[in-house]
Amino acid sequence: MIRILLTITISLSFLQVGWGQTNVIELEATQIPLNVLLLQLRDQYDFQLSYTDNELSKYEVTVSKTFESKEEALQYLIRDLPFQLKKSGDVFIIIPDKKKDDKNVINISGQIIESGTFEPLSFSNIIINKKQILSDVTGSFNFVASTGDSFHMQISHLGYYIFDTILYAGINQKFKLVPSIQKLPEVTIQNNVIERAAQIGKEPGNMKINHNISRYLPGQGDNSVFNLLRLMPGVQASNEQSTDLLIWNSYEGQSLITFDEFTLFGLKNYNNNISIVNPFIVKNIEIYKGGYQARYGNRVGALVNITGKNGSLQKPTFSFNVNATTINGMAEIPVFKKSALLVAYRQTYYNLYNPENFNIYDPTKPAKNHDFELEKLTDNDPGIKVFPDNYQFRDFNIKYSTSFKNNDQFYFSMYLGGDDFKLTAERNLTPPFHIGDDPISDTPFTVSFSDQEKNSQMGMSAFFNKNWKNGNSSKIIFSHSDYIKKVKDSFQSLDIRTDTVYNENEVEITNKAVENSIRIENIIYLTDGHQLEFGGGFYSNNALVENINYSVDTVSVNSRNDYNNNRGFLFLQDNLPVTNRMTLKSGIRVNLMDRAKRIFIEPRLSATYSMSENLAMNFSWGRYNQFMYKIANVDKDRNYTYLWVTGNHNSPVLNATHWVWGINYFKNDFTFNVESYYKTTRNLSRHVFERRLENNIPTNGYYTYTGDAKAYGIDTYIRKDFGTHSIWASYTLSKAVERMAPEGMRLPSYMPALQDQRHELKIAALFNIRRFYLSADYVYGSGMEILKRAYRYNIDGLNYNRFDVAVTYKLKWKMMDSETGISVLNLFNTQNLSYNNVKSRYISDKYDPVNFYSNAVPFTPTLFFKVVF
Repeated sequence: MIRILLTITISLSFLQVGWGQTNVIELEATQIPLNVLLLQLRDQYDFQLSYTDNELSKYEVTVSKTFESKEEALQYLIRDLPFQLKKSGDVFIIIPDKKKDDKNVINISGQIIESGTFEPLSFSNIIINKKQILSDVTGSFNFVASTGDSFHMQISHLGYYIFDTILYAGINQKFKLVPSIQKLPEVTIQNNVIERAAQIGKEPGNMKINHNISRYLPGQGDNSVFNLLRLMPGVQASNEQSTDLLIWNSYEGQSLITFDEFTLFGLKNYNNNISIVNPFIVKNIEIYKGGYQARYGNRVGALVNITGKNGSLQKPTFSFNVNATTINGMAEIPVFKKSALLVAYRQTYYNLYNPENFNIYDPTKPAKNHDFELEKLTDNDPGIKVFPDNYQFRDFNIKYSTSFKNNDQFYFSMYLGGDDFKLTAERNLTPPFHIGDDPISDTPFTVSFSDQEKNSQMGMSAFFNKNWKNGNSSKIIFSHSDYIKKVKDSFQSLDIRTDTVYNENEVEITNKAVENSIRIENIIYLTDGHQLEFGGGFYSNNALVENINYSVDTVSVNSRNDYNNNRGFLFLQDNLPVTNRMTLKSGIRVNLMDRAKRIFIEPRLSATYSMSENLAMNFSWGRYNQFMYKIANVDKDRNYTYLWVTGNHNSPVLNATHWVWGINYFKNDFTFNVESYYKTTRNLSRHVFERRLENNIPTNGYYTYTGDAKAYGIDTYIRKDFGTHSIWASYTLSKAVERMAPEGMRLPSYMPALQDQRHELKIAALFNIRRFYLSADYVYGSGMEILKRAYRYNIDGLNYNRFDVAVTYKLKWKMMDSETGISVLNLFNTQNLSYNNVKSRYISDKYDPVNFYSNAVPFTPTLFFKVVF
């Protein structure tokens, strides 16, 4: 409703009728908010008032009357409104009166922000009279109570002191949480609890990560976000991926990573020292390992939702970080009163991966190629070690955000990123060829290998959140994301004595992925924590796979496949506190594909039961579909290249069922959490190169394999916080199996999946001693199945071991906040293999392949200096 405030006439006259008479108050107003009228009364008649401004602004009044006293005037103004008047001394207090409220309910609503910067704190946990709710991405919430005069409220957010208070009802209030790491010097806060490294066990399969502590862990420079993620239970660390996380044994491409609501398809990030997300701009990290709610979809694996900062509203702030990898800068500039512009840029500035120029990352120089000197490979040798000739990375973020009345918020966020790397290798060697289990020596060979890859990622989103007068909220999101990957790979093996070419292959692959979406989500707040969420939207996905193969023994020299998938969706979710101890969440998500004209129904159910104040159990079950995913392209040498495609009449839609159980204990800053899961995934497919006999004619080509998979496991997480220190550990026992067969053929028995790893142990510690922050972490993995297949003659040395340490010192400056320190990854220089950095090549059809590999993160010391002013 458009209020015609320009036509409002306010006339307040002060009249005195003779000497010694009392004051007469004359009011005349037309459709003016009550809070504005009271301000005029305060200024002209010297009223002393106490009230909630936002509450009174909801009501417009029209009056033309003369009053003999202040109390009479105020009683008249609120006579038909849900308020009552009380007086304390000379102060008139206007408070809510539930007896006059037509709905007989009481509202508590507001926004949770960071003290000092006013940065909204997304997904904060709120407990009001033992009823738990969650703020939205803008930090806003609404709680509707059926009874009560006062309410006990606790607000917690990772990295902030817990807000604990008794309050009366009120709407559009601001709740300021104080960071546990203050920028102001010499700040001491006593008798307050701090939310620490991670919050776990509130919902099935859900974790919230404290990004504030990530900069004090090893890897601070550019990968602190994913270095913290990898230390969480269920997130596989031994593959050292920072762009495509493997969580709860999901396949590559089955876990969704979003930043500010748009999808991140990933960059190469060779060596994974640089994450796709700039740690400067991260505000909130939330992980759903499985069993998540109906408002989330589009993946059969896990979800990682990363929310970016809005920028400082108080003053211009500039941040810079320099280390041996990149230079990183960010500017936060207030624009007008309630708006901010955030800009961040990061890039490599040194050719780090050329050991001839900068070999601190690995003291081993590559072997030189000599015409008559042979390199002898043994069964204990993992193969030929290669080094990238060059690597370049850069990314750029810009975000504009603003807030309106009633905490309504809008932002526009954009990301641009890209990387480019190249590696080559050439060797004269005599490998230990095998016939069966017996090694034999044969002809010496020259092998040459070249691998180039270029990636680019762009994403943008526009977000608007509306808080309605009744406390309910709606948000609308537009998002766009596109990704391009170009790979050029060549290999040649040559008989040194006869110059005979045994194997020669050159492949160029281009993969494009595009996603556009519009989504609307609504929340209706019912009584006592009961919430109803519903919404819908539209997704458009497109993918391109272009394969140019110059090898003579493949069927298709040049192939191109376009994939398209358009679909609408609706979801409905009911969050019902059954009792003070139990919360039940049930929902359904419905997807409709336009071309296939198929409906995909995804029911979801979860429950949380508090057995005591410190002990809680949870459970969830759900079905999930994925319409855009990565398909494995398996070449003739059994190398896996993962490419984005969409489900359509040629590629099936992935389907999965999740079962999750968990128990969580928390008391006196001690957390013990156990979660178990069981997942089944159907409609898996991959393209495999094979040599077949068709009608007694040898045929070479790519054939489609289909099948299904199962994964199950248990995560154990223990954390103890004491003083300003934290120690945590996690252990994962899991198993992933699959069965695949050519289309139309019977599926075989289950065998270990490529990402299968039985054991993974992680230990981390963070100590704060005055201005020093000391941290260390250790990760052990028992070895992935894909590496065991590549090194079937040497599987004993495939365990993963990595120990990292870091020291950070906070410098004391008057006008700025600064830190310096050293971070050392893989302190003991343990040789670890990353499955995406290993390629096998057959010298000829007669012999076993030779593996080309580059180490996972080697011994990597990094000095850094960070300044914020």
